[in-house]
Amino acid sequence: MKIVIIVFSPSGHTLKAAEMIKNSCEEKDASVKLVNITGKNELLFDAERETNLKKQLGEYDLLFIGGPVYAGHMERNILNIIQMLPPPDKTHSNAVVPFVTYGGAHSFIALEETGDLLKEKNYQSLLGIKIAAKHTLTTTFSKVINPDKPGEEEEKIIGEAVDRVFKYLDGGREEIVDRSEAFAYCPEKFRVMLKSYSQEKFHDDFKRVTINDEKCIKCRKCVSVCPVNLFHFTNNAVIMETDKKRCILCAECFHSCPAGAIEHPYIEMARKRLQDGFIEMEEEQSAIYPNE
Repeated sequence: MKIVIIVFSPSGHTLKAAEMIKNSCEEKDASVKLVNITGKNELLFDAERETNLKKQLGEYDLLFIGGPVYAGHMERNILNIIQMLPPPDKTHSNAVVPFVTYGGAHSFIALEETGDLLKEKNYQSLLGIKIAAKHTLTTTFSKVINPDKPGEEEEKIIGEAVDRVFKYLDGGREEIVDRSEAFAYCPEKFRVMLKSYSQEKFHDDFKRVTINDEKCIKCRKCVSVCPVNLFHFTNNAVIMETDKKRCILCAECFHSCPAGAIEHPYIEMARKRLQDGFIEMEEEQSAIYPNE
C-alpha cells in the first residue's frame, strides 16, 4: 500500500504527529512518503505550486493531511494545499484521513472545515484525528500549555486510528465512506462564530511583526525558522517581506531570536486570551472521530 502524508508544521509539533503516523503505517508494511510543505516556497507560493505538489505526491492508496489549529481554524496553508489536490482517480485514491494539532483551549472547527473541504474535492474522510500539542505561543507565559505533547498518549491514539483505517481499507470499497459528519463536535455557539470569522479576520490586525535593527545581531535564526519565509538575509542585513499577509503569527521568529530583536504584538494578546497559560482546556484533548 502506498501512503502519502502531507503536513504543515510551523513549530515541529504537527510534524512529530505526522512522523508517528508514518511509523504506525510502516509497521503494517506500507510504503509511506511524508511531504512536509513547511517553508517550501515551491509548494506554498510559487506560481507552479499545483504542478509541483502533484509531482511531490506521486501515486497513493491513502492520504493523510494535517496542520495546526490557528484561531479555531485549520491553518490556511493546509487548506490551500487541499484546494490544489489532484482529483481522485486510478492513481490517487479518494481515501483520506485529516488530522489537527492544537495547544489552546479547544480545537474548535478545524477538523470539521478540513473534512468539508476534502469532501468538496470528492475525497472520503475515513476518520479524523485531533492531537494535543505544545502551544508555542505560551513559551514565555507563566504556564506553558502541553509542554511535552505530542507524547506517548498521542502516539497510542494515532496507532489506534491507523489500525481502524487499515481495517476499513481491508474491508473493500464499501468501507471507503465519508465519516466527516462526526467532526462537527465543536459547541454550536463557537461553530456559528468561527464560520463567520476566518483566521485572517482574527489575526490580520496583529501582522505587524518587525525587526529592531539596533538589537539585531544578524544571526539569521529568524530566517531559518520562519515557516513561510518572511525573512531574508540581503546586503548583510536581515529584512522582511514588505507584504506581511503571509505571516501566520506563529512566533517562531520571536522565540528563536537570542537578541530579543523581534517585536511581535500578538504575544501579549495571546497571553490575555490564554490567561497566561491557565485557560481551561478542552476536556478530551486527543481523540479519534467518529469515536467508536
